Amino acid sequence: MNVTLPSYLQMILGLYGYLLPLLLYVVWSTLALWDLGRREGIAGGAVWGWAFLIFLVPFLGALAYLFFGGATLNSRTRLVAVGGGAAIYALVLLVGSSIGGIS
Repeated sequence: MNVTLPSYLQMILGLYGYLLPLLLYVVWSTLALWDLGRREGIAGGAVWGWAFLIFLVPFLGALAYLFFGGATLNSRTRLVAVGGGAAIYALVLLVGSSIGGIS
């Protein structure tokens, strides 16, 4: 039986494919909570509701707040943080699956 070791690129893409979702969760949740904390004119119950949603529904809670919760961030920052992170993750998965690093 022959066993081949992965190349350095396959190992790096596999590592990124594993760690990048965790990083995206941290960045999106931090951005949503930061914006929620500095927002004025929102009721205390709404703040607690959004905070619980961000923590209880890991990815979707932060994305829901950033897009539908009235976030005060400008649209460019929101697009770069969310769209750019998702695009990089999709690229890592695409390249990793095409060279055999991610299955």
